[in-house]
Amino acid sequence: MSRAQRKIGKKMRGRTGRKWRLMAIVAVSVASCDSLWSPFLMERETVREMGIADGSVVQDMAVGSDGGVVADMTVGEVRPNLVLIRKGSFMMGSPTTESARGTDEVQHQVTLTTDYWMAESEVTQRQYRNLMGSSPSNFKGDDLPVESVSWLDAVAYCNALSVKEMLTPCYQINGTTVGWAEGVKCTGYRLPTEAEWEYAASPVTPPRTIYAGSDAVDGVAWYGGNAGNTTHAVKTKAANGRGLYDLSGNVWEWVWDYYQSNYEALSASDPIGPTTGTVRVVRGGAWHNTAADARVATRNIFTPADRYDIRLGFRIVRSNP
Repeated sequence: MSRAQRKIGKKMRGRTGRKWRLMAIVAVSVASCDSLWSPFLMERETVREMGIADGSVVQDMAVGSDGGVVADMTVGEVRPNLVLIRKGSFMMGSPTTESARGTDEVQHQVTLTTDYWMAESEVTQRQYRNLMGSSPSNFKGDDLPVESVSWLDAVAYCNALSVKEMLTPCYQINGTTVGWAEGVKCTGYRLPTEAEWEYAASPVTPPRTIYAGSDAVDGVAWYGGNAGNTTHAVKTKAANGRGLYDLSGNVWEWVWDYYQSNYEALSASDPIGPTTGTVRVVRGGAWHNTAADARVATRNIFTPADRYDIRLGFRIVRSNP
């Protein structure tokens, strides 16, 4: 029996928020419709003008109806802050000397050709509930990561958030069929690809770390050895070098890709997984799993409709082409 078959058959154990806007000092002249920047374009302009580096967090900006620039204080209410991840190349997978590595973690070079923004934390119950109307989570707490969400729930959240922020949704959803016509060139919110997730979990410069931010698990992850059989508020462990929290531990995080055991055979540039499949990849380990599952290179799988496992959550990204 293959590793994928064993994983598929394995039984995994187990107010709408007020929207505040603060008027900024800067005002922009609105001579035509072209002068109205979307929140996405405003972030990109901020990056260019301020020389923001990989790992920096930018307060999201939007344009009011009178043309004035405003700070969008819905950040935190419907989604986490975003951290800029600069494009680049890295060695995906784990070295043969790494303890507990899987046979589906063959090291290979991958290049990402587009900068992207990644949420600094997993989507919380407050953020999910404020956008989607309710939270399916078993553990209750506004700042706990939302869990018990399927892959289909996660892509629906991404599209709903894009609509809320006046961005073009990335996904074409028809029941349980989900298309992604523009790939990483779409400008709405989406799930990270498996390669984007691992790249962001790895240091900006080598050497790589076993966990996201450290070779010692306890400082960066809530897992079976320290979580006490529950999830924990996001951002209560140390961030990695890019300013991202909980990539190791707390809840498994859905990514876009269908599972392919020999992912080294995929494109070396912007891989997005195979075009068809029956299971999607999750990354990072969770509160009930071992330290080995919290490793940056660990790969696990679930069916995309599975929303009954209380360790399944997600974080979002958005391309910055």
